[in-house]
Amino acid sequence: MFNRRPIYFILLILFGGVISFLAIKSKANVELPATLSPAFQLLGKPVKTLDRSLTKLMPISDLDEKKLGDSIALRYESYADEKDPDLIYLRSLISNLTIGKEKRFEYRIFIMDSSVPNAYAMPGGVLFVTKGLLNMVTSEAELVAVLGHEIGHVELSHCMDMVRGELLARKIGASTLGELADLTAAILLRPAFGKNQEDESDQYGYDLLLRENYDPFAMGRTFLKLQEESGGKENAASPIQEYFMTHPYLSHRSEKFSEKARMEEEGKYYLGKKNLKKRTSRYQNEYDQEFITH
Repeated sequence: MFNRRPIYFILLILFGGVISFLAIKSKANVELPATLSPAFQLLGKPVKTLDRSLTKLMPISDLDEKKLGDSIALRYESYADEKDPDLIYLRSLISNLTIGKEKRFEYRIFIMDSSVPNAYAMPGGVLFVTKGLLNMVTSEAELVAVLGHEIGHVELSHCMDMVRGELLARKIGASTLGELADLTAAILLRPAFGKNQEDESDQYGYDLLLRENYDPFAMGRTFLKLQEESGGKENAASPIQEYFMTHPYLSHRSEKFSEKARMEEEGKYYLGKKNLKKRTSRYQNEYDQEFITH
């Protein structure tokens, strides 16, 4: 009887090679979204208002989430249009949606001038939303579904965990807050979170919809719209490639949360189409005709 161990060893190596190839191939096919350029144009630029905190050397072991968030916000807030109706609207939503939050800092939100629908979360409660997303959603409930997902990444510490891991992997012992702010944005403006983290943030966003009595079907509809915007290309991937993707399939997420919504008790929920159109949040003006029953 011959020794089979060498054969098993060779097969194991070959299987590992196939897995590695598919992982690299999958990652190579992921293009950086166009949403990156408006934000990256500000990276490394001096802020319009002098702030010495950005030049302070900070050991990674002492990195504080609030201070990092303040540094990221400082990079962008000097370029924000304070009179922009979209920004005022988003701020009203965020300030109300984060009442009762666990993190002890105020959330801030900025708009990216990009037609690609997307949103991003940063440590310290800094959120980014593209104009493309504002144009894609058709109700305040759908917008809240996205915002709730991003708030979830912050409240569940996904952002800070990701940044700390990247900085440790790059063996960065200390840097200025300004440099860390730019590096954090560079890390998190790309697809960065794993499937478990995305699932957790999806659930956080869905729970937020229910807590605020928004239409629970908004979550599933939003994922479906994002899939349509992507041209449905994700369905072409094989199961093994799906495993290596950084985000769960939009179609799967849409079906999952549509089914959850169907299981909810019958009641009246808020849609907010008029609120979105007028750029007036429900917390500023609630319209009776925006309540739906299902």
